[in-house]
Amino acid sequence: MIKYILKRLLQLIPLLLVISFIVFFLIHLAPYDAIDAIVTPNMSAETVELMKQRYGLDQPFLVQYVKWLTEIFKGNMGFSLLNQQSISAELATRIPNTMKLVIPAYITALILAMVLGLLAAANKNKWLDKIIDGLCSIGIATPTFWFAMILIYFLGYKLNLLPIIGMYTIGQDASFGDFFKHFFMPYLVLTVAFFPDLTRYIRTSALSQLNEDYVTVQQAFGATKKEIFMKHISRNVLIPVVTQIGQALPMLVTGAIITESIFGWPGVGPYMMTATKALDYPVIMAIMLLSATLVIVGNLLSDVLYRLVDPRIRQTGGGN
Repeated sequence: MIKYILKRLLQLIPLLLVISFIVFFLIHLAPYDAIDAIVTPNMSAETVELMKQRYGLDQPFLVQYVKWLTEIFKGNMGFSLLNQQSISAELATRIPNTMKLVIPAYITALILAMVLGLLAAANKNKWLDKIIDGLCSIGIATPTFWFAMILIYFLGYKLNLLPIIGMYTIGQDASFGDFFKHFFMPYLVLTVAFFPDLTRYIRTSALSQLNEDYVTVQQAFGATKKEIFMKHISRNVLIPVVTQIGQALPMLVTGAIITESIFGWPGVGPYMMTATKALDYPVIMAIMLLSATLVIVGNLLSDVLYRLVDPRIRQTGGGN
């Protein structure tokens, strides 16, 4: 397994270089550059030229790319044009905040989806299946921002039960109770946003297992539907679910942009949104590169988990 992981990591290096080039190239193609974001109309042409020299934007494209990539390898993602703060330091503060919100919500949605998806598959076309399908349809059709505003209105404004904005009340940064009060509403919004698609995915996976030979054999030996679902299908459904876990990894960097912004959660989402509005290209490039890297790492994680949960893949030496 270690040999396989090392081999896959070596294969990722050229892919990451290609992605970094694409990210830099796409930003370079944008109609505005970093200087346009910070100049003012009364600046002279000489001043603008000096600023381009300061940020290295007067250099050829490839020179700029190599310099940027070299700094990335050193762990330096550059500085925000908006506030001149270190992007690496800012992300090091914000990514843990995003993880505190996204991971619990995703795990809850996954557990909920496993239960509901298996129940729906075991009761295909019955009233329970239709109720679960209706809940998923409502969840998918409900805009995240609308549900967030409903919660804010009732729980935050009318009933005054929960704080509306932020991760802590000022002066209570060490209080878990205060953190939980701020955490609950964005957590609930994200859980409702995540679980419908996961539930339908697990239901479809479970139904596809019903046509497998091992189910027919279990039925021939007199196993009940409950035993087949609890002991066999639920275990085999885990195999396609690991793909979903790997694909969720980029959310740790991109965050839940809408939900974090609505609730003023100090994660990566609002940072990305502010940078986009202000044409803060160094920040945008850093987050795009991190997000793309996590997509690749997520695929690697999916392959490794596949090999762990499915002995057939280990025996054949396959990756997918």
